[in-house]
Amino acid sequence: MGLRYIFVLALVLCFAPAWAVEPPAASLANIQRAVDGNDHALLEKYIDLRGIIARGVDQFVADYAANPPGGEGDPLMEMLSGGLARESGSAAGQTMKLMLVEEARKFVVRGVASGSFSGRPTQGAVLPDGGILSVLFADASTARKELRHVRVQPPRGDRTSAQATLYDHGSERNYPVLLGLTFQPEGYWKVTDVTNMADLIRMVRKEAEER
Repeated sequence: MGLRYIFVLALVLCFAPAWAVEPPAASLANIQRAVDGNDHALLEKYIDLRGIIARGVDQFVADYAANPPGGEGDPLMEMLSGGLARESGSAAGQTMKLMLVEEARKFVVRGVASGSFSGRPTQGAVLPDGGILSVLFADASTARKELRHVRVQPPRGDRTSAQATLYDHGSERNYPVLLGLTFQPEGYWKVTDVTNMADLIRMVRKEAEER
């Protein structure tokens, strides 16, 4: 019987460290460290930028169609969102979506790498491409971004959730974010979803229309 307990204990000790390498809260701390350190590679280690942006594009297109802007609106944005809505499910629509996702990702990556999002501009470094559609994001604040009031729920299996406030030092606005995290085989947690994306889209669109 004693040997059996030793065997079970050995199994626990072998497998538990992989789950205990980094707690979920460490991932959110590392995201802030990536922003403050102008480290876009570290950022993409802890955030699934493409996946989150892809879901955000879908929700933006749906919101734009359901609540078109008053007045003249943005012709380029209307063309893109209208095209995505019309071509949804087609090869052309998928190509257009992938392009928009990649351009938005490039904007975020360059914002981090350049130091715009940390408030400490990078000096003398070769920066990632900012994207051919950077005009779409011309009105987006490039001031420091700071995660505040982070609260992480206890994990359930390989999933957990967290809530935080993203403070933009440029607009001086707070954005509540609800995050989904997934445990990675390498032993850390990665943000793979923003579950209140639809609310954030409506909030940002309202701010833009009030300018």
